Amino acid sequence: MRNLAIIPVRTGSKRLKNKNVLDFFGRPMFIHTVEAAINSGLFDEIHVSTESDEVVALSAELDVSPLFMRPDNLVTDEATLQQVCEFVIDAYEKRGKYFDSFCILWATSPLRSILDIKDSYILLNNHDAVVSVCDYDLPYFSGHILSNKNVLTPLFPDMLHGSKNRPEAVCINSSLCWVNVKAFHIQKTWLPSELKAYKMPRWRSTDIDTQEDLEWAEFLYNRHILQ
Repeated sequence: MRNLAIIPVRTGSKRLKNKNVLDFFGRPMFIHTVEAAINSGLFDEIHVSTESDEVVALSAELDVSPLFMRPDNLVTDEATLQQVCEFVIDAYEKRGKYFDSFCILWATSPLRSILDIKDSYILLNNHDAVVSVCDYDLPYFSGHILSNKNVLTPLFPDMLHGSKNRPEAVCINSSLCWVNVKAFHIQKTWLPSELKAYKMPRWRSTDIDTQEDLEWAEFLYNRHILQ
């Protein structure tokens, strides 16, 4: 099996400026993900998808300098992860490099462990994809819709009270996703139909998108990893 890691590292973030390259305990944020990919020993190729010369230079220090840059049309806020993955897979195949599976590793999930990458890969087996999930912060089935008149309507009125008969609800946590390349080509999505879940604890599921997320991730890193 030939495996490709895709690590999206765009530098034009809005809510937390340049979040992918912010210092996180002495290293640029995305480098934590690159090192996890390298140390997992699972990948024949690690591709840092970026438009930034700075990111390329930092990647080169770990011998994972990308073979090609992300084009301008995939650097905008409107560009989707699906489009980025399609471009990367196509660019490798045009160079005669083919893979059986690829793993999207979000650069803003520095608390994800090497074991998360390895254990989720084991689940892939003959399935189309495996995506990382975690529990919701608050009970999912207690959710309500708030109208513009400040009126609450329960989303799940039959399951609002009591938890005995509630199914388990989880949330994709933007940490990792393994995808079978054949299924990706056929179904044109990184979340194909035969999708398995790899459950992670909430503390390792932090996806950094705001200053508050960053401060919470720093607290968790100090508590769980540095101690």
